Amino acid sequence: MNLFLSATKRALDRNGSDATFISVTEGAYNVETGSATNTEKSYTVKMYKKPIKANQYNYPNLIGKDAGMFYLANYNLKFTPGLRDKIVFAGSTYSVESIQEHYAGAELILYRIIAVKG
Repeated sequence: MNLFLSATKRALDRNGSDATFISVTEGAYNVETGSATNTEKSYTVKMYKKPIKANQYNYPNLIGKDAGMFYLANYNLKFTPGLRDKIVFAGSTYSVESIQEHYAGAELILYRIIAVKG
């Protein structure tokens, strides 16, 4: 295992909490019903939530919203985070707004996910 990934996993295991990551796959359009049915699959993962302090300089589109930056190690994940996905953390549901990937040693180590409650 990559040493950076190992250190990231240890830090998240020590400081993170269990959360449910809901991966949403957009379904095909059904002509008969006039809509598309999305498929959701839930995964239990260890994540760390960092509160976001939004102001006019830092995350201006999140002012007045309950948002957080979630850290997720890329360790044995059975999914790839996407923009339609949801996170259930401490009883609250958050919608993914953006995803940043962090590489070390030519390997994807960490996802930083910004999500908004609601």
